[in-house]
Amino acid sequence: MRKITIVLSCICLLLNSCGNKPKVDGNSREALKNKITEMEDSISALQKQSSEPIPNLTSIELINRLTAYYTAFPKDNYSADCLFKIHMKFSELNAEEKALAYGDTLLLSFPNYKNRDFILESMASTYDVLIEPRDTSKIRYYYSLLLKEKNLPKEKRDGIVNRLKYIDLDFFSYTELNQKQVSR
Repeated sequence: MRKITIVLSCICLLLNSCGNKPKVDGNSREALKNKITEMEDSISALQKQSSEPIPNLTSIELINRLTAYYTAFPKDNYSADCLFKIHMKFSELNAEEKALAYGDTLLLSFPNYKNRDFILESMASTYDVLIEPRDTSKIRYYYSLLLKEKNLPKEKRDGIVNRLKYIDLDFFSYTELNQKQVSR
């Protein structure tokens, strides 16, 4: 009986000490952040050297690094920035469905995100302009959430309210209507 108690105590100590070790491998918070920063610095350097678009594989590698951080630390505040950047990168790559999915994840996981208004506007305009067939309920949903934002400038608020009045018009028809109204 005493041997069993000693063995169980050793196992408990071993498990406890393994669980409390700080991560020192390549998947620690700092290591993952450093990998992201390195990639972002590389992309910035490429953009400064040339006016050519960044290769898709470079953007995908950054997305992979951002996703790795979010997957490893989904509740961390830096994960919100990762989701934001993933949303933006997929938008740049014209992968609208993926951009929307990560935008939704950001909005659900971090409802008080500092750039919430930007994400809401991006989501609404993506549904309004790029997704076929148009889903007016999604456009209305995101614009309505945007209207609830406290710091939304009056001019932008008025523009959204007007857009919602003519939600049945596609974006280009709506723009044409606005130009006709302004020229009167």
